[in-house]
Amino acid sequence: MGYALNELANLPIDDDVNFYIFVVNGQFREPLYEMMQQNFISIARSIGSNAVIAVGTDPKAFTDQVARKYAGDSSRAAFLQRSLPAFLITNAHPDRLTEESLRLIVPLSDAEGRFGGWQNFFTLLSGYVRGESNEFLNKFERTESFIDAANKVLNIRPGMFGISVNINELFDRWRKRTA
Repeated sequence: MGYALNELANLPIDDDVNFYIFVVNGQFREPLYEMMQQNFISIARSIGSNAVIAVGTDPKAFTDQVARKYAGDSSRAAFLQRSLPAFLITNAHPDRLTEESLRLIVPLSDAEGRFGGWQNFFTLLSGYVRGESNEFLNKFERTESFIDAANKVLNIRPGMFGISVNINELFDRWRKRTA
């Protein structure tokens, strides 16, 4: 479903909706935001009837309303402002928001590279909000750096041949990857 809203408060409550996607931009014309507007109907159709994508008729005011409601604290609000244009994806209606509610900010400038193109981004997003796949979420998992991994596996101690291998850590990593 797709909504063009004058106010965030105009978003109807529907118990069958599991996800809300807010398209936020701020006050400036942005090519990525315009691309979202051009594809809005297709995205709304693709996400199905258990998810909502919403855009504001006044992009600046709508962005401010979404930021106040979902980003609340100053660090999240600052991150949202730096990420514009963006999608804010949540599992909570504005009137039913809790501290445990999902708040995923997806900068549109990052989406194409992170997902391997717009087609794949929209396909994975649609599959995620329809409950078919978590592959969309997996693209946001923090990957451990080589240095962090090496630090857990190798023990470096001063002395004769001061390097040893932590076999238990290697086994745990192998087990997690094969699971």
